[in-house]
Amino acid sequence: MGFRRAALSNPEPAVAKPRRRLRFAQRWWGKLGLLLLTTALLTFAFAPFDQFFLAWVALVPWLIVLSACRSPVTAFLWSWLGGVAFFIANMWWLVYVTGPGMVALMAVLGLYWGAAGAVIVGWRLAADAPDRSGWAILGAATLIAVIWAALEWLRGFWPLGGLAWLYLGHTQSPFTQICQISDVTGVYGVSFVIALINAALALAILNRESLRALIPMGVTVLVVLGAILGYGSFRLHQHTTHPGPTVMVVQANYPQSNSGEKGADLREILAFHLSETRKALVAHPADLVVWSETMMPSINPQTRHLMSIAEEADVKITALAQKYHLDLLVGGSYYDHWVPRKDGYFPLDRRNSAYFYTANGQSSLRYDKIHLVPFGEYLPFKSGFPPLYRLFIALSPYDEEKTEASTLTPGSPDALTVFEMKPGWRFVTPICFEDIDADLVRRMFEPQGSSGKRADFIVNITNDGWFKYNEMPQHLQAAVFRSIENRVPTARSVNTGISGFIDSVGRTSDLVSADREGVSTRQLQLDDRVSVYTRIGDVFAYVCAGITGLLVVMGLGRWWRERRIRRRAAV
Repeated sequence: MGFRRAALSNPEPAVAKPRRRLRFAQRWWGKLGLLLLTTALLTFAFAPFDQFFLAWVALVPWLIVLSACRSPVTAFLWSWLGGVAFFIANMWWLVYVTGPGMVALMAVLGLYWGAAGAVIVGWRLAADAPDRSGWAILGAATLIAVIWAALEWLRGFWPLGGLAWLYLGHTQSPFTQICQISDVTGVYGVSFVIALINAALALAILNRESLRALIPMGVTVLVVLGAILGYGSFRLHQHTTHPGPTVMVVQANYPQSNSGEKGADLREILAFHLSETRKALVAHPADLVVWSETMMPSINPQTRHLMSIAEEADVKITALAQKYHLDLLVGGSYYDHWVPRKDGYFPLDRRNSAYFYTANGQSSLRYDKIHLVPFGEYLPFKSGFPPLYRLFIALSPYDEEKTEASTLTPGSPDALTVFEMKPGWRFVTPICFEDIDADLVRRMFEPQGSSGKRADFIVNITNDGWFKYNEMPQHLQAAVFRSIENRVPTARSVNTGISGFIDSVGRTSDLVSADREGVSTRQLQLDDRVSVYTRIGDVFAYVCAGITGLLVVMGLGRWWRERRIRRRAAV
């Protein structure tokens, strides 16, 4: 009794139950295995595999790796490695254009993963913290999603115009219901939601012994997901479309070498397009026929007297439009400002252009590609940093002379040409990878004052003959979001595929599969809705970027103060 009373009066302090950590994540081989698992899950989530649901868990292994990193530096290095592995697994097709360039690009793209990992670990957002409250866990999950969306936005425009490719949100294109939020937030909102789900699952694993603390996060994520799915269902069941023009897209399937040469001469390519279009028009009349990017020579008036094939193409295209009483949009080169050289004349002004023909002949309207692809259509830093320019020459598939000959002049940023058909249908034509530039496409539709959209639909002309395999379905997957964001249908004419149509809620139809010849015809359903995204653009992404920037600045300030304190203590 005495011992018992003594024990009760002087209780020993309770021993905290040791937390069961994921020990394998502490080892280098465990981290590497988790990063490879993230890479595999994401790879199968993207096109061409389209297992979109895998993206909901794909970031969880990476976040567990971050929970085991002791500093932002180690988090940066491991995340960079994971990012490089992911981009190599999904963009390996660039090796057909330039092997060294592909390696360099993958190293750069991995930096965005590295930056995200460093910020997350710097603020201990993916930590296993037993004293963290439920609201703190919810805040951590939200900030992880914010950081991911912000880094995707940054990657989409910087450096050198960015690369808006393989966004987390793109994986959801088969699940059109969740994608409808893009008409408010752009694709970044979809990426945010998927990252939020991943963060919630990872934090649930890391804090699995504090189930009560997980309730606020779990309830919030379910409410957010339910609201977005409800919004998507509402948008999908709206009846807002009306019949528009019948559009025919032609897919030629000419291979393209990494030096820019096509698999046939220009006369053969012209003859193919004329022949296939005539045959298809007999069975399926159309209001507009579309030929893909760079299929035609430089057919602008300034060139025709210098190139017989340019004159021939102009005459035959005009005759085709007159005979069938239709409009044609054809992709071609634009050459001007010719100067004499030893081997003839050379154009100083070279552009990637879309030409519009009506039954009366070539229109005075032309669209010149604005967003040029670095290393493909121009080589940066020629005057700004010549040593780096020479390094890029070494990494590119061209020598310096061919680089000069392949360098293009961009169109004016405000020359967002709207082509008009009878009886008043209007369209814009982003060329090639411009259809992954969400802000550029948005500006093509942005209302002027209180009026409606500047155009009714998108015609994308592309030549993906440079690339192989996964690139074509990945490109289509990204293009889907331009239709949802701006509530417009899209007609795509792609040299090697995938040609076809996307409606204003992101559903694809009448596709011509990659690497084959084909023609597809469909009547577009126009949508007069002016979306929030078309009006305000990437405001959601700006908010995410602002919050992330604030975290970085505050984190650096905290690190500097702690550094000064340690220095004073050492003295």
